[in-house]
Amino acid sequence: MVLQKTALVVETNYLVASVIEGPLAQSGFRVVVALDEQEARVAMAANTFQIAIIDFRLQHGHPDGLTAQLRAANIPYVFCTAATTEEVVESFPGARVVQKPFGDDVLLFVVDEMLRGAAEGAGP
Repeated sequence: MVLQKTALVVETNYLVASVIEGPLAQSGFRVVVALDEQEARVAMAANTFQIAIIDFRLQHGHPDGLTAQLRAANIPYVFCTAATTEEVVESFPGARVVQKPFGDDVLLFVVDEMLRGAAEGAGP
């Protein structure tokens, strides 16, 4: 029996969250959407995630604490953001970034790459 993978999407804009949720759900993920850091923390307490997709510019909260919690739980994460890659990497060296706007294929490729890396022990 193959267990369904669960993805956490932390995105302030619900319409953008649904654009991220769509291809993930179509590729077999169960997706939990959180609109801010607090909702993400509640979701993490109630679910087991294999991957997280986070907006770098959260309306309420900052991704620092959230990414620390994800790293502690060995959950790989990807920033999906309109911020520049340089801006994200300045705060989070080595972070993976998917630039908005993005194609479904780019998002799914990066998610798959992160999951394979996590399975091989590379981590986020």
